[in-house]
Amino acid sequence: MNLDAAARRALRIRFVIGPLLLLLIAGIFWIDVSWTRGRFSALVLALLSLAGLLEYVSMMRGAGFPIGRGFLLSSALCLHVSAFFSSSWNSLDTELYAPVLITVVLVFVLAIRALARSRMDKGLEEMGSTLLGFLLVSWPLFFAQGLALRQLGALLFVVLVSKGGDIGAYLAGVSLGSRKLIPHVSPGKSIEGALGGLLASCLLALLLAPPLLEPVLRLETWQALAIGLLINLTTQIGDLVESLVKRRCGVKDSSTILPVHGGILDLVDSLLFSVPAFFFVLVRLT
Repeated sequence: MNLDAAARRALRIRFVIGPLLLLLIAGIFWIDVSWTRGRFSALVLALLSLAGLLEYVSMMRGAGFPIGRGFLLSSALCLHVSAFFSSSWNSLDTELYAPVLITVVLVFVLAIRALARSRMDKGLEEMGSTLLGFLLVSWPLFFAQGLALRQLGALLFVVLVSKGGDIGAYLAGVSLGSRKLIPHVSPGKSIEGALGGLLASCLLALLLAPPLLEPVLRLETWQALAIGLLINLTTQIGDLVESLVKRRCGVKDSSTILPVHGGILDLVDSLLFSVPAFFFVLVRLT
């Protein structure tokens, strides 16, 4: 592995921050198991969503896109608060009312706003960019809250399998990567890295399914591997879609809050599609 000085420095920083983030996740999990029964994780996820949306708004405005910041953040806050008041996350019914109803209200308000004479030239663009943020960030982390409140181990499972795939992809990419995966969106990603991430996620799903899922779901080997495959593919799509947004906005990272890693949105991008996909698989199988 032949790395320049900047790459070696970035790798060292990742090896420091990565374990610290894992310790933070373990601490949150321990607090929830001991006292708060998933509510602390759900609160953290809500805060991550709001922080990610602030980064999203900043990127979009920096690129010249109109966006309804107040409407977006207030809708997200209502959605994430509603997660704590669902009667039961074990059988989906009323839990889906909140995201659907809030989305419809958001569309209606933005549509009325777009009809104003002073906003006709930007109304539809504002509607599209605002709704994209709500659906891309708030909805997935709302379902992550549902996992926390339904079965905490399931949330830890999807987070570790997703992030483990990210780490596997990075290590395989920097050591073996030579063929670009999708250079017009993310020049740094390679086919070798994608395959390494896929292998890492499948192995982690196989290893973590018994201790984290068996209280509610017992998987055969092939089922665990299939779920690992699903999580990794949706993880990579989430990463690429967030890269697409950043490239369109002309930024490298969503913010600079985390050295090398970027911003909060960069931290949760792997969950944007993997969490909803796993959530509905879990509901279907249980």
